[in-house]
Amino acid sequence: MNNSKLNTILWIVCATLLLISIGFAIAFFTASKDKDEYKKQLEFMYEKSFYELIDNVNNIEMNLSKLNSSNSQSYQADVVDKLLEQSNMAQNNLASLPLNDQSISKTISFINTTNGYCTSLSNQLSEGQALTDDQKYSVEALYDSAKNVKQEINRFATLLTNDYSIVDNMKYADNTMNSNFSQQFSTLEEPSVEYPQLIYDGPFSDSVLNQEIKGLSSEEVTKEQAQDKIKQDAFEYRSINYAGMTEGKFKTYNYNLTFDDNSVGFVQVTQNGGFVLSYNRTHDLKQVRYSQEECVEIAKKFIQNLGIEDMECVWYADAEGYLYVNLAYTINDVVVYPDLIKVKVAMDDGTVTGFEAMTYAYNHIERTIPKTVVTKTDAERAVQPELVVQKTTLCIIPNDYVGETLAWELQAVSNGNQFYAYVDAETGQLIRILKVVETDDGSLLM
Repeated sequence: MNNSKLNTILWIVCATLLLISIGFAIAFFTASKDKDEYKKQLEFMYEKSFYELIDNVNNIEMNLSKLNSSNSQSYQADVVDKLLEQSNMAQNNLASLPLNDQSISKTISFINTTNGYCTSLSNQLSEGQALTDDQKYSVEALYDSAKNVKQEINRFATLLTNDYSIVDNMKYADNTMNSNFSQQFSTLEEPSVEYPQLIYDGPFSDSVLNQEIKGLSSEEVTKEQAQDKIKQDAFEYRSINYAGMTEGKFKTYNYNLTFDDNSVGFVQVTQNGGFVLSYNRTHDLKQVRYSQEECVEIAKKFIQNLGIEDMECVWYADAEGYLYVNLAYTINDVVVYPDLIKVKVAMDDGTVTGFEAMTYAYNHIERTIPKTVVTKTDAERAVQPELVVQKTTLCIIPNDYVGETLAWELQAVSNGNQFYAYVDAETGQLIRILKVVETDDGSLLM
């Protein structure tokens, strides 16, 4: 073989190797770029939830300090309503962060206790009953705890101002409980942060949180089986990655999702039963194009794709371009309110950006609906004549403390205001009235 031919062969080999190297370099660069973009989106989602949590805790502390500063019942009612809203949002913020329930159990308990106690106070104030001295003492105890929580959470916030990355401080952990982020956050659980012990059995108290989980099978699934529950035709993701386990009241497998628009999502599937418990997704909201009715249908189709049947919309509220849809299990035209699922739909393109089914997981069982003693007509007579009843439905509602009640739900109006009244279907006693209040953030039941 002459030198010219040998040089040609060597040139071809070198050129081929160079092209292969360039190809690998491009592929590596593209993969790295996608990975960096995913990390950036996930970091944004976590930081957004964390900073919102800080704002809500700061506002809770401020409003608890205001609650005992006035004897005006109308002023106290306004403050309690703000506390309910802020504690609800704080609950959602905590659920969106990569934290283990056990590592922040006291913090969750504090937020839930604040929410539950304020729910009780709101009901009392709406009936014209003033706060008692004991209740004012309990409010003061909550305020002392809020000061401690505020101090610790704001101290922790200084970490994020020094190039701290939540995602980077998760990746070396076997699960989120062992991550640096969870360990830093768990300082809120130290003995120096005192929490009040309130004698209260409201809807968000520990006695309810620690109730038996009735809606899940005892059969355990693997993380691979759990991933199969996150159906692509329901979530429409581009890629899915396992993100560890949460060891709390609900043991869950956690997964990160990436979508074609480079938004990211987070899904939790229970180890017992393989039930999709919660989901949230980042979304860049644009101009609203979908109607409320269309978003309700999108929410219903979403949960049907998850294999959850016989759910009907019982409430929705439009807030800042998103529709929040409550769906309850319905059997033989009886609405079962304890079996509730909440879905959040973006009204610009119909994207489902949130899903939470904890109440459903706690309570959903096969039920035998008892026969009613009180007729629909008798139930409608139980309310004042000023209330013009527009619709009457049989339903099961949770009691204030424990158990459930079969009741007639009366949707009514009076002087331009809308009300929901509930009459015990066994005794005929009027047990609850809720008023629909229009706010800047949508319609609320109070």
